[in-house]
Amino acid sequence: AGAVLVGESTERAANQAIQFEPAGEQKLKGKAAPVPAFRALRVVAEVGGRNRAGVLEAPFVGRDDDFRLLKDLFHATGRDTRPRLVSVMGPAGIGKSRLAWEFSKYADGLVDDTYWHAGRSPSYGEGVTFWALGEMVRRRAELLESDDEATTRTKVGATVRRWVPDEGQQRWIEAALLALLGLGETLPGSRDELFAAWRTFFERIAEKGPTVLLFEDLQWADSGLLDFIDHLLEWTKSLPIFVMTLSRPELLERRPDWGAGRRNFVSLALEPLPDAAMHELLEGLVPGLPLSVRKTIVARADGIPLYAVETVRMLVAEGKLRDESGVYKTIGDLDAIAIPDTLTALIAARLDGLAPAERSVLQAAAVLGQSFSVKALEALSGVDAEELVLMLAGFVRREVLSLEADPRSPERGQYSFVQALIREVAYNQLARNERKVRHLAAARWFEGLGDDELAGVLAEHYAAAYRNAPSGAEADALAGQARIALRAAAERAANLGSKAQAVAFLTRALEMTEDPGERAALLERAAREATDATPEVARAHFDDAMSLYRMLGDLSGMARSATGISIALNQQYRPAEAVPILEQAVEDTVGIASEPDAIRMLAELARSYALIRHPKALDLVDRVLELAEPLELMPIIAEGLINRALVLSFADRYYEPTTILRGVLPITEANGLNSAQMRALNNLASGLLKDDVREALRLIDQAIELSRRSGALGALAYFRGTSVYPLLLSGKWDEIEAAINELEDADPEDANLLEFYVGKAIYLAFRGEDERATATLEAARPLLAKTSQFEYVALDRFAAAQIAALGGRLEQAHSFASEGMSMPRSELTWSFAEWAARAALWMGDTDRARAAVDLLEAIRQPGRIVGSVKRQMRAAIDALDGRRPQALAGYREALGTWRDQDIPVYLGLLLTDMAIVLDPEYGEGATAAEEARSIWTRLGSPPMLARLDQAMLLKATNNTAPAGSVSEAVESSTSA
Repeated sequence: AGAVLVGESTERAANQAIQFEPAGEQKLKGKAAPVPAFRALRVVAEVGGRNRAGVLEAPFVGRDDDFRLLKDLFHATGRDTRPRLVSVMGPAGIGKSRLAWEFSKYADGLVDDTYWHAGRSPSYGEGVTFWALGEMVRRRAELLESDDEATTRTKVGATVRRWVPDEGQQRWIEAALLALLGLGETLPGSRDELFAAWRTFFERIAEKGPTVLLFEDLQWADSGLLDFIDHLLEWTKSLPIFVMTLSRPELLERRPDWGAGRRNFVSLALEPLPDAAMHELLEGLVPGLPLSVRKTIVARADGIPLYAVETVRMLVAEGKLRDESGVYKTIGDLDAIAIPDTLTALIAARLDGLAPAERSVLQAAAVLGQSFSVKALEALSGVDAEELVLMLAGFVRREVLSLEADPRSPERGQYSFVQALIREVAYNQLARNERKVRHLAAARWFEGLGDDELAGVLAEHYAAAYRNAPSGAEADALAGQARIALRAAAERAANLGSKAQAVAFLTRALEMTEDPGERAALLERAAREATDATPEVARAHFDDAMSLYRMLGDLSGMARSATGISIALNQQYRPAEAVPILEQAVEDTVGIASEPDAIRMLAELARSYALIRHPKALDLVDRVLELAEPLELMPIIAEGLINRALVLSFADRYYEPTTILRGVLPITEANGLNSAQMRALNNLASGLLKDDVREALRLIDQAIELSRRSGALGALAYFRGTSVYPLLLSGKWDEIEAAINELEDADPEDANLLEFYVGKAIYLAFRGEDERATATLEAARPLLAKTSQFEYVALDRFAAAQIAALGGRLEQAHSFASEGMSMPRSELTWSFAEWAARAALWMGDTDRARAAVDLLEAIRQPGRIVGSVKRQMRAAIDALDGRRPQALAGYREALGTWRDQDIPVYLGLLLTDMAIVLDPEYGEGATAAEEARSIWTRLGSPPMLARLDQAMLLKATNNTAPAGSVSEAVESSTSA
């Protein structure tokens, strides 16, 4: 039922992609005589016969539910225009690749275009840096591995122009793709910039239609590739990108949290096939296979379909089966055949059946990897190319290897093992000395190619040769070559942003030397690469490097290591711990005080001093600038100016640091100092929050755009977080919701999110979600506890005071705000005084309100925002003390600021305070309450509306002043 019958012309047109069987002659309306018909059985290739299996193809059985789910998820990705990750996991031979192949044929047959990309991670150590991603780009650009540099550049440029319409993005993306392929310079932003460019390339493709990225053998992928997949799914929004990964369970040993907590993630674990499906598979492969043989195979296969396929291949190789029109038939009695117990033993038995010369060539191929060229194999095996081609053709016939014939594949003309497990078994049959010889030959071959993209491959072969060499002079020589290759591989990995892989390469190099100087250099380099992702690891490596440099008397090395330790500590907001380390290092390296390494260390000490409010900070900043300027050390000059502004702002000076920071921005932009530029924007915005909230938001938006453009995910999370509180004040609450949605999947342990959690908690409190607000702040406290910067500790009390006040816990709110006022002076001290005064006012406690306002007025912090808060809080005290003219004058000035700057939350708070404290007989309180109610209703703040209701219940109801704007009421009021 449901079989599709077609005529001869259709059969001829489609038989390269669909398998048919004769269905006899059929009588058709309008035809005088019956016509031949054919029944469509299954899809065997893509349109035109592309991607057709050239080896034994077993029936696709037992995976209907998995295949249906895969198709449903793919169509949902296109329908919802949202990226999705499907992780297909299972042991070797379970059928991961077969499922992906069936899916590729399905997608190829759809009416709508699907943009398909596939790449495999080779099994060299932790993988070759971004190799699978490079394969996807090569295939999209129709590159061949034989293409020279000029051809590669031309094809990549044409591909980028085809898919990326924006000319500015074209240059950026083309440079990033060439860097991926080992050509050209890396982008200034390193990993973040590269990730952003690669992601944007695939996003532009996805704008044309559903786009598939299939990553095979992900268990062997380099850590950078895993990070890129995370980056792609984290950043891409509203585009149909379907990421499918195939891996063995070993992937979870490296990434236990793979996919965890991510929206649109599905883990598809392939289970062993049931016995019935295995019988069906064998019957499809060899109709008429004796039941006893089938039972033996099924019993030993443990549900692994590859076992059944390899058994059939073994029987074919032994002459027990022959191919008759695409179907295998038995020859003779099979009841007595010996079938190995395990899949590995089965493959080994097949390889043992090869002639010694053939087995030697196959083992050489296994050293090269999953796929290889004839030229490379000739170099390793010593067999002439013509003879190799004949031998390889025999391997293809016996279904040990396959030949890549797809004209779109960059590996066209290369051979590959039909299964990765076959390669592994062949490799494991080599003796250690033979492995050493073959790996060394492979290293010489790859070295001769001079291809930077293969740096990881070269390093792996030298390292493997060293591992398999006996101790002695030869092993020492190999260790030296391996270290050189591993450092080059680390350099490429670092340039492409795969920092963790760079650290792994350098760590392996460390295992091959006892020389203190070389170890110190390797430790320092590994620490530098680990700083961003794992500052704890970086700190440990820098400590070890520092000890070795001290032993060697290398003062520059000591200075660099001390600087690195401080940077790692500051990554964790622990500047106080960095200070004594830097101070000692400065003392120990006084002999090189005017050299760049020492100046950089002084600059880092100045930064740490600034962050802990050390009195020496300003003098040291000036000293750093004095030393750096003659040498034109622009990064240090920019950081020095930023540090100078920071110190001045901590001294309650506003205009000078603001001017410095505005002036440093062009320097950072001209010199490509993205990190310094973002730091300057952040500090400038922070200062402007005391003077101009809208301008502060504009600068934060600029920093957000810079972090997006450079792909700095941590910076983006930070700036989105810092935007929440000024967005709250500005009444842009819809944008806060967008920020919350954007950061929903962010790592809760990320210290960049501290201000986000605080801002979100206060926002939820204004929304009346008291429990969520409290829980959000509670979740941030472990992060706050890890920092030694008291400004971040003060954030906890800042949020807690507002949450308590909005939740009606006024005594608690006053306590939290008072606790904040007693902390060392910070950027938040004036806000603590404001909320202490407001909590007291709302409680009707004039004495405590007066004390808080007195403290607020004593704070020397310039800026219109601070000034307006001071005036409105003093106006409240004046009103309570019966000084009505002074109160109205103060309120008038504050109202003007909030209206001019369009800050509805400050305006609403002021109006609410007026409604509470003004005498009702004059009417200003009622008028203020009416306008406040309009603001809080528009914004959606139930707690503030409730506060108004409560205040009005306490007021007399005989207020007869005409309603109008509160400005009119204030302007028209007369002195008592």
